[in-house]
Amino acid sequence: MKRIEKIRLTQLHRFIWLFILSMVGIYSCKKDDGEFSRLSELGTETSLYTVPASAGEVKVDVLSNEEFEIIVADDAPWMTTNVKSLSGDTSFVVHYEENTEFPRQGFVTLYAKATERYDTVTVRQHGAMNAELVFPTLNTTVLGDGGTVTSELHTNVALEDVDIQVIYPLDVTDEWVNDDFAYDEATETFRFSVKPNPDMEMLRSVQVRLSFMDGWGQQQVSKLYLLQANAQNLFGTEATFPEVRVWAGAQISADIFIEGHVVSDVGNKNVGETPQTTPTAINYELNDRTVYIQSLDGRYGFRIETASVADNVFRRYGKVQLLLKGTTVEMRNNPDFYTIRGVTSAMVMKQEQGTAANIVHKEKYIAELTDDDIFTYVTLKDCELPIRKGSFTPLNEGYTTLFNAHRTAKYPLLMRDIQGNSLFLLTNTNTPYRRDGSILPQGSGKVSGIIVHEKFTRFEYEDASNPDDYGNIGRYQIRHLTRADIALADNVNSGFSSLLTEYQYPNITAGVAYPTNGDNGRLYASNSVNVTATSDYSYLGPVGANYLGNNNQWGTGVLVNGSKQNTYANTNSDGKGGAANSGIAANRSWWNYERNRGEAWIVEFSTSGISTNSLSLQFTAGNWAAAGAGTPRYWAVEWSEHGNMDGVWTPITKYTVPDIANWSNTLLHQLAGFKNINVPLPSDMLGKNRIYLRLIVDKNLASNGNTYASQPLAGNANTALGYLAIRYNK
Repeated sequence: MKRIEKIRLTQLHRFIWLFILSMVGIYSCKKDDGEFSRLSELGTETSLYTVPASAGEVKVDVLSNEEFEIIVADDAPWMTTNVKSLSGDTSFVVHYEENTEFPRQGFVTLYAKATERYDTVTVRQHGAMNAELVFPTLNTTVLGDGGTVTSELHTNVALEDVDIQVIYPLDVTDEWVNDDFAYDEATETFRFSVKPNPDMEMLRSVQVRLSFMDGWGQQQVSKLYLLQANAQNLFGTEATFPEVRVWAGAQISADIFIEGHVVSDVGNKNVGETPQTTPTAINYELNDRTVYIQSLDGRYGFRIETASVADNVFRRYGKVQLLLKGTTVEMRNNPDFYTIRGVTSAMVMKQEQGTAANIVHKEKYIAELTDDDIFTYVTLKDCELPIRKGSFTPLNEGYTTLFNAHRTAKYPLLMRDIQGNSLFLLTNTNTPYRRDGSILPQGSGKVSGIIVHEKFTRFEYEDASNPDDYGNIGRYQIRHLTRADIALADNVNSGFSSLLTEYQYPNITAGVAYPTNGDNGRLYASNSVNVTATSDYSYLGPVGANYLGNNNQWGTGVLVNGSKQNTYANTNSDGKGGAANSGIAANRSWWNYERNRGEAWIVEFSTSGISTNSLSLQFTAGNWAAAGAGTPRYWAVEWSEHGNMDGVWTPITKYTVPDIANWSNTLLHQLAGFKNINVPLPSDMLGKNRIYLRLIVDKNLASNGNTYASQPLAGNANTALGYLAIRYNK
């Protein structure tokens, strides 16, 4: 056996082992003769050759002005050369045999005796096999009586070539795993024995780490986590998910365990929340300690919060048995969901590798979701991303980790389904593909992910009696785990909805905006105030300090005859994703004190000839607040057939608009981008030759620069729309 080590973590913390590798010294000349050194030459044009597994030969070209020997290393008998010595500029051939095993490498040394110069050629040969070293079941158990542990091991490496390490927890002083490791190739069984556990109450755990390094220095590693019962041979009793929920608000003192499927990825940056702990600080580690486990029937789910990042040893689709004694269960109400905290890797009794086919596949419409779906993996049917502009995270990147700032943790992107219901698709700001330059899919399809309930104070604030409950953006949201989870058609024509009117970018004449697509109506500000172009943060990317400029072929994703609409050179000029002249703004007094009502955006359009079961409005809004103060916070959506601001309008819904983030005083209710909003519209609006929809300021309240909404509107304020569309189902 190549090496067996027993390691305690205390030893790992006290010592750093230094491995010193022997190296061939290359000297231009041992003599102190500078001119002679300059005249001496020995070297190959290429120092590394990579060859196939089949037998063959490789020609080595040499530049030299002296005689030299050709020496094949003794540990590479599979290589031979056609000559032993040569001189001058020349070449020679290295013959290599077929490699029926793992990748290997060998060295050929050129040595000029007269000047004692060396040069080395490395030949790397692929192998007919690649090393395999996999425990299909990552965790296993053994009784407290001790005895033999057996575990399935898939490997094509001889055990004597495998390094075996036994890694004990910090507080362990007794080595209880024996050194009798063996492997039965016929049954693919790895086995060893353990000593009895003398403790009547406590379980104990250990990690057995197997590793193999091939000739190219590529390492294969597999770990087996072993849990031993106490002296009474007890692990505990299996509990159902509802039985564990009963422990909500307490620490579990019973010896119980659950069995379920892991539906999240270790190391995935969009698994869970990265809480905004202060306006300028984010806890990214919580995401890395988050695991979701659902019951075998897929009905219930738990969020698992491991004690440390290292304790997150869970693999997606794995079937696990998890001890819960000593953990705490937290329940949140309205909606009801459960988190188990304090889980360590030692609590994993068993973990079997699995695939997506192993878990129950749930497909639902948004309206069919229930609280039991929270923390389970669900596919939502017939969905679309209705904001046809920007990326998954259309934010000012100066507030993200790309610029070493920690002032925004995620972005909720609007998603709706064919039944007219909507929720937010959550994307953390360190998700790799969130702003990679691609256009968002504009058709419909399926979106899969973990159903969650999370707050976001940068969309909503002071919306509850308890500040801890601020930021309610809906009962449910969904977290995608891969880009492939968002399986929507690319083309807008391959969707369930059609556009009645759409304003993707400023198309302004005489202070009035006209649709980007078609000619259905117009968009203007009340009281004859002109609308103007303004910026938003819809540049597709890539973004960051290494991606300056408006270089994306699609710009903001808004195309005119297949070409990008936004061609302004100052778009993304600082790498922060800003798009110049991409939105519609009005800088005016938004409260009419004479009539004691707000002013409004007004959309005029026709619904004549439209028959549908779903009419809806989608738009993005932001307040360009000077010093973070003075812009209207509360708004309402209303409609009429007359368009008279002082006439009777039918109310539809209300919404809030956040202030654009202020760097010098960033607050939790400010957003480094535009908020996206969905409004179902009443069917009474259908069949009208001319109809008016207004977005009107609903309350005379604004921020004073530190508060959310504490002072009346005074003077002019600049508020904007980045996108607006009215849709109907085909």
